Amino acid sequence: MAKKAKLFSLEANLLQNGNVELEWDSVDPDLFEKTMNQGMPEYEGSHSVTSLVRYLRTVGDEVMEKSRTYV
Repeated sequence: MAKKAKLFSLEANLLQNGNVELEWDSVDPDLFEKTMNQGMPEYEGSHSVTSLVRYLRTVGDEVMEKSRTYV
């Protein structure tokens, strides 16, 4: 089985009371990059993955903000 690490998640859940719950979670991009550079310096994609995580966090914030008009 392939190992994987969750970098970002966004969930929309329907609760029993009919309300919608939105949640997003993400690794800290600066801590991720620092950890990767120290623990796996041979991996050349750390900066690119960090940039992606930063982008996803921005999108997550935007989704949370814009969803207020719906729920």
